[in-house]
Amino acid sequence: MKLQGKRIEGANEVVIVIPRASSTDIVFKARAVLDMLPFEKMCPSPEPPKRMVAGGVEIPNFKDPSFLKQLDNYSVKRLSWIVLTSLEATEGLEWENVDLSDPTTWNNFREELMEAGFSNVEVNRIVGDCINVNALNEEKIEEARERFLSRSRDATKDNSS
Repeated sequence: MKLQGKRIEGANEVVIVIPRASSTDIVFKARAVLDMLPFEKMCPSPEPPKRMVAGGVEIPNFKDPSFLKQLDNYSVKRLSWIVLTSLEATEGLEWENVDLSDPTTWNNFREELMEAGFSNVEVNRIVGDCINVNALNEEKIEEARERFLSRSRDATKDNSS
């Protein structure tokens, strides 16, 4: 795909820097996840059980406690997978207690980061930046709009001089 003659390529990326006063700052790179299919293949979305209503019709029971718990677990795994997949952009990052091919290990990433010496706030920052690189919010749109308008104003000034 091209826009104004320039090819659009590559996913959004962000650099996450965790400062360390007594040593080298720790730098992660997170990249937006472009394909959720691998996750969906490993972890299909839970299906609500059916319940019988008047007239002998079966309908999904979205309020079933077991289903709600499965849905909660699914959401946690999905977030963990997104974080781990985003952080794959970090060269040399190796997990000791996480295996991307094993969904039962995905939630271990927080504990592993804490054991490596990251504070809860730092872990939340890493997770937050992984979420942000995969999201689009009004703040990002406004910043991009301002950059565009600034370049447009600068181009207009250059053409009028």
